[in-house]
Amino acid sequence: MKYQSQPKSSSTSVGSETLGSSGLHFEPSVPSSHDRDSIGVKWSAHDDNDDQLVYSLYYRGDAETGWLLLKDNLTDKAYSFDASLLPDGGYTVKLIASDAPSHSPGEALTASKESHRFEVDTTPPRIENLAASVDGGQIHVTFRADDGFSPIKRAEYSVDAGDWKYVEPVSQLSDAKIENYDFKITPEAAKDGTASSEHVIVVRVYDRYDNMGAAKTLIRAK
Repeated sequence: MKYQSQPKSSSTSVGSETLGSSGLHFEPSVPSSHDRDSIGVKWSAHDDNDDQLVYSLYYRGDAETGWLLLKDNLTDKAYSFDASLLPDGGYTVKLIASDAPSHSPGEALTASKESHRFEVDTTPPRIENLAASVDGGQIHVTFRADDGFSPIKRAEYSVDAGDWKYVEPVSQLSDAKIENYDFKITPEAAKDGTASSEHVIVVRVYDRYDNMGAAKTLIRAK
């Protein structure tokens, strides 16, 4: 199997391999399609005797020993499902092909193949302890970003519905599951040249899979 991933999505395909003397072959992989919220599996297989094949799909999470049935009695060579059905973590998929539809009970042959490990992450980072205050004519903002599975990728802020602006973490390198932010903003004056006494600060944070968490706070100048 080959595995490729994009944010909040996964796709796998079965590679080329001949399995034992069963006459079942997994052929070169076929391109996979996916969207942001689904996991898709595609495969290509045939039987030397042109027997009809049926497939069963299993998955197993990291540190788990048993395979869990995802779907059986598949006749198509593709299957997709909602990624949110699997908790965030690493997984492996196993495909079992059988020529049972063309044989009597007890005479069917099977072959199987496993995918490479892949990751599922559909949970956005959490923004904690967001606070803002006016300090010497500037807005002082602090917060913490926390993701339970993957590193924080980037953070941005907006003042009073203005453009989004990138902000670096305190560590100046965004590569951990928890990042702290502490920065100051010089607010723009209103169109009439006066300084506003109220500001809305919105922050948003992305993890490695582009799941996004957001929060806002309101401050009033004293």
